[in-house]
Amino acid sequence: MRRVSLQAVAWLLACLLPTVPVAAEAQAPPTDLPSAATPSQDDEADAREVTWTLDIDAPPPHKALLARYLDLSRYLASPDTARVPRSELMRLRQAAPAQARTLLETEGHFNARVSTLARDDGQVIALTLRVDPGPVARVTRARLEFEGPLSVAAEQGDAEAAALVARLRTRWSMPIGEEFTQDRWSSAKGAVLALLRAEGYATATWSGSVAQVRAVDDGAALFLVADSGPLYRFGTVQITGLDHVDADTVRALQTFTTGEPLREQALLDYQDRLVKSALFDNVTLDMEPDPARAGAMPVVVQVRERSLQQATLGLGVSDNTGPRITLEHLHQRFFGWPWQARSKLQLGRTDQQASIDLTSHPLPGPYRDLVSASFGQTEASGLTVTQQRARLGRSKDDQRLERLYYVEWQRSRARSQDTGLTVDDTSAVSGNYQWIWRQLDHPLLPTQGLSLSLDTALGRSYATAQRGGVFGRLHGRLTHYATLGQSWYATSRLQLGQVVAPGDVAVPYTLLFRTGGDDSVRGYAYQSLGPVNAAGTAVGGRVVAVGSVELARPIVRTMPALWGAVFADAGDTGADWKALQPALGYGVGLRWRSPVGALRLDLAYGQRVRQVRLHFSVGITF
Repeated sequence: MRRVSLQAVAWLLACLLPTVPVAAEAQAPPTDLPSAATPSQDDEADAREVTWTLDIDAPPPHKALLARYLDLSRYLASPDTARVPRSELMRLRQAAPAQARTLLETEGHFNARVSTLARDDGQVIALTLRVDPGPVARVTRARLEFEGPLSVAAEQGDAEAAALVARLRTRWSMPIGEEFTQDRWSSAKGAVLALLRAEGYATATWSGSVAQVRAVDDGAALFLVADSGPLYRFGTVQITGLDHVDADTVRALQTFTTGEPLREQALLDYQDRLVKSALFDNVTLDMEPDPARAGAMPVVVQVRERSLQQATLGLGVSDNTGPRITLEHLHQRFFGWPWQARSKLQLGRTDQQASIDLTSHPLPGPYRDLVSASFGQTEASGLTVTQQRARLGRSKDDQRLERLYYVEWQRSRARSQDTGLTVDDTSAVSGNYQWIWRQLDHPLLPTQGLSLSLDTALGRSYATAQRGGVFGRLHGRLTHYATLGQSWYATSRLQLGQVVAPGDVAVPYTLLFRTGGDDSVRGYAYQSLGPVNAAGTAVGGRVVAVGSVELARPIVRTMPALWGAVFADAGDTGADWKALQPALGYGVGLRWRSPVGALRLDLAYGQRVRQVRLHFSVGITF
């Protein structure tokens, strides 16, 4: 049953009953062109086509509006109608003021003064449209009322309904004092319905809306009544398109339960989770509002699964590790189990890696279990580092938050490339927690927002040379993106980390810190900054601190995806905080904001080494 207050009805009637005249400037018949009603008019001359011009004398925004929509302008712009009979031109001229005032009313000018002048030199008729738009009408009264189930629930003390009513009124975008234009009026009404529908009232509509403009004082009184319609609630989830993915997997990613209000954001979050699961190429959620089933509205999930198996061959090059070839294979249902298996083989000049990662299909929570193993060998900073790793854990991803918990065994062996002697041979067992939070305006090409990553570890090391023992590891990285003005963009980054252990307790080389390279301190070789041994080989530090500031902007307006940048980086690693001696690097760069991420090309000068170095990379690191 629709309900609206008696006061609201009385207010609406008061608005509708009085007739307030709108002031309009009377237009006298033109005297410089013959009138069609003049008995002495020469019919032959009246029918002859004439050449004419039009000048619109109005403020720039209104001039553009009139030049686009006025009949005189449209006739003149078309080759077929640029020449018209004299009688037709006279008709267009006489109609122009009323047309112009109607157009100006859509921009909030209800007291516009419009006149036309014509000059005829015998060859060309020059028309001038003079426009004084007058003041813009402003809202003097605004009242928003509701009827239907939302209004009933709010009156009966339902806290959520009352809060929604208050939020709708607070967010009404045309309060008292706001300029009244047709676009703003339509946008304000559309925003109210959009919010109502997003909050579960999927069939909300306007019972009535009145905008009474008083041309005398350029005031607008607004009155609106919205019929909420029923509150829709989630019913069953119907899934189509499944083959090698279980229906339970799809349901495990639900962000709602049966009976909850059917809010748009919950549907969007559900769709986002399904897409990020890497199980589907396409996901569509469909819900056709039916008031008869509002209490339990079915949601249809249509999916198109990814291929059961995928193989990828990649070629790449990096200034850190040189050229490389990569082969990846993905199986969506490993040995018939609901697990994804991703195998990877990477062969490079200084970096070779082989790994297999098993990840369960989503579980309620939603969680995903994981098992992985890897073997790798890397050459950097005068060392050849061999690493074996095995991991068992669980992950949980939300819209902005990623969490990973795992137990890991690893062994790392580092040998000097010059002497062949073993610098470190340590294994360790640890419990680890990684946490990544993002609040960004774009996942791949951010210009505003924050990202924060933290990872911690607590474990015990077992060494062949040094003493093994208990150790801890803390590491964090904060990145801030900001828009400065209309065309400048700033990125700042801070990285801090520390290994907590007695000085004589061995920690695997891969858990120590090194810095330098395209994603840390530019102007220096990859992982070249940090403590060195007697032979001058970097051995890794137990603390790290890196900071970076960058300013960028588009180079030319015609290529908005191509940016130029200037930057400065500083950082170092050491045995302790007192030993840090930050190395400075600065330079210039190019950025191409491609659909798959930003391609960066930097030319940096390393102050400590007094050398210029070229860096390039794709994407962003969290």
